[in-house]
Amino acid sequence: MTRFQIIFTTLLVIFAVVGVALFALSKNSGSSATAPQLVMWGTFDSATMSSFLSDVAIKNKRDVNVTYVEKSSSSFEVDLIEALASGRGPDLVLLPQDLIVKQLDKFYVIPYSSYSERTFKDSFVEAGELYLIPRSNLGEGGVIGMPFSIDPLVMYWNRDMLADAGLASPPRNWTELAPLVSKVTKKDGSGNLIQSLVSFGEIRNVDHAKDIVALLALQAGTPIVSRDTQGSLVSVFSMQGRTLAPAEEAVRFFTEFANPVKPTYSWNRSLARSRTSFVSGRLALYLGYASELSGIRAANPNLNFDVADVPQTGGRSMTFGRVHAIAILKSSQNIGASYVAATTLTSAPIITEWVTKSGLPPVRRDLLASLPSDAYRAVFYKGALNARAWLDPNREGTDTVFTRLVENVTSGKLLISESVRTASLEIDGLIRNTQ
Repeated sequence: MTRFQIIFTTLLVIFAVVGVALFALSKNSGSSATAPQLVMWGTFDSATMSSFLSDVAIKNKRDVNVTYVEKSSSSFEVDLIEALASGRGPDLVLLPQDLIVKQLDKFYVIPYSSYSERTFKDSFVEAGELYLIPRSNLGEGGVIGMPFSIDPLVMYWNRDMLADAGLASPPRNWTELAPLVSKVTKKDGSGNLIQSLVSFGEIRNVDHAKDIVALLALQAGTPIVSRDTQGSLVSVFSMQGRTLAPAEEAVRFFTEFANPVKPTYSWNRSLARSRTSFVSGRLALYLGYASELSGIRAANPNLNFDVADVPQTGGRSMTFGRVHAIAILKSSQNIGASYVAATTLTSAPIITEWVTKSGLPPVRRDLLASLPSDAYRAVFYKGALNARAWLDPNREGTDTVFTRLVENVTSGKLLISESVRTASLEIDGLIRNTQ
């Protein structure tokens, strides 16, 4: 071999080695690439969410690189509006269903061509469908947010109080409730309530009172707010049923437990808040959220309680649910990366991790197909599947509407039918102010 051939062959070998090394480096570089840095706001506990997102990012660094910022529930909406006005808004938010209508214009609507309505409905529980904008004369519709978490309303019940009254189990239907009042509710010598069956009838000292009244109305047959043929939202709270408006049935049932002249009298506004009364052993039945389980346990480790489905009307099983979805802000500079992060974080493997971390039931249908062996979680899973909610146009405004609705009845200021019609008109007014 000549000297030229030796040098030429050596150079070929060197170039081959360098080429292989560059290929390997480029391959390694590609596998270590991370998604753009995104910021997500929400009201969930920062420690839980940050830990969850960190674990997810380790396995999904190409798709998820999200920093979480916790906001107070009371200031979340104001903080978001101010941040967007000053150009400091996040890329994503955990959007509760009661802010969908009021803040809709802030969010990027994912077109059905990118994420189909069929795929959405097959993937997520029915309560999550509030995040769908149907096709109408107003537009093509789309997805406002990808459902991430659901917290169903369940019934906590005091096992000792019901056992003392000779009851082996809690009521399964609302019709069973009234006959139990005389067995469980107790008064002192002056006629003051010292032990109650259920905390219905008042608003100001009943935790989740608006949600409970909404649940009763939904079970009775009204969606509270619906869309007309043009796709616009309208109040149907005072819609008529076959004999009585569903909302009137709901309000009548709820308020009768605070009427001292009725045999169902079991609650009044002088008592401690409903959750406090339950934890202290003075309330037999408490309608609260699945997320409250650990707090109730911690508040009174000696409380002998269990969890059951909320009572039903005899029709389709239904409870109320609080849903949070991952929504993309229009102002985000990374719409594409935000979409990838949102769909990744709401995929089955990742939601499975969230369920483990949070203790809440999954929001995905495929993960609800079989009930867990844990007694509490089994109830939570059923609640997630049966949960419903409504398109609240303004949660602060409807807080006031529902307070007046109940107190107009309990004070005798208005008849139930009048109070319901008034509330429906007020809800319509709130809707007009958002559209």
